[in-house]
Amino acid sequence: MTLSRLVGGLCLISLLWACGEQPAPPAAPEAVNAETADSAEGTSGTVETQTHLLEEIAPGVYFATGTGSVNVASNALVIVNEDDVVVVDSHITADAGRALLNSIRAITDKPISYLINSHFHFDHAHGNQVFAEDTDIIGHEFTRAAMLDDPLNGATYQTIGSQTAQTGLLTALNEQITSEQGDTAALETQRTVLERHIAALPEVVPTPPNITLTDTMTLRQGTREIRLIHPGRGHTGGDVIVYLPAEKVVFTGDLLYAGAPYLGDGFADEMPETLDVVRALDVDVIAGGHGPLMRDKTHIDRSQAYLRQYWNQVSDSYEKGLSAEEAAAAIDFSDYEEFAAFQVAAPQVVQLEVGRMYQRIEAHEAAE
Repeated sequence: MTLSRLVGGLCLISLLWACGEQPAPPAAPEAVNAETADSAEGTSGTVETQTHLLEEIAPGVYFATGTGSVNVASNALVIVNEDDVVVVDSHITADAGRALLNSIRAITDKPISYLINSHFHFDHAHGNQVFAEDTDIIGHEFTRAAMLDDPLNGATYQTIGSQTAQTGLLTALNEQITSEQGDTAALETQRTVLERHIAALPEVVPTPPNITLTDTMTLRQGTREIRLIHPGRGHTGGDVIVYLPAEKVVFTGDLLYAGAPYLGDGFADEMPETLDVVRALDVDVIAGGHGPLMRDKTHIDRSQAYLRQYWNQVSDSYEKGLSAEEAAAAIDFSDYEEFAAFQVAAPQVVQLEVGRMYQRIEAHEAAE
């Protein structure tokens, strides 16, 4: 494996969207620079801050993505209502969470009443602590339990998000810069962002939801209806999608985005059926936890086909008596090389995913 491919793979492993070019949101009719605008309140289109792009995808509903100056690692949704604000997902660290709070103030000074966690993973929920003092945090009961159960020592965090994993990425990045492989200026920028991210990791205190749901919950904030739906087990055991029926918008977290889902804590056997719940919603815009907006449901078909093929390959290996490690090495991603770029570049991730699928197969056998 070449050094540049190694660094690329490590960027994927770390979920650092700042390591490469994050897909840009579609061009909006207006753009407001938050540093120079007298007041961004009531503006439409895209508001740009030092750390975020906030694209208005429906009246008062903003899709928040990082600009690359701070590692935010995931997308967020900001819902500005008559009297308050509801935010979905808090990014990867307290540092990134504060950047999101500061960016929200570029569009409104209304209080943030609720923060909703789409699931427990670090890149979506480790900014919770900066919201917790003044804001109720809502999530699935599974999410609360997972965040109370020492998530910093879980396999997903240790393999992908920990200080050890990130320091390894920094070492590889430094080697690439030294060898002058690639765009040196861009790599230097990535190094600056990564160094800031590593410095921010020790501050993280996993902060669980203080309000939980098991199936559904509805918030009525002024005239806005916000439905929280647990569609079933998929990316994790506690995925929550946030549906705005009047606006025909849904935020799906990592249950659905324009790429292959991470399955190291997942239920690959149940996830295709779970995605049918998303398919049944009347939506025009699907906002995923990573990557660009989705304007149709073709991504559901792609994800379901991928999940079924992946599960079938793993099941075949299990039936042949292969170990999980052998099964991981045998996975054929040739039909999904771009879609599953995360997995293709990161054998460590595939090992976590296949190991998890072996657990699910064994659970089925035990239940028979």
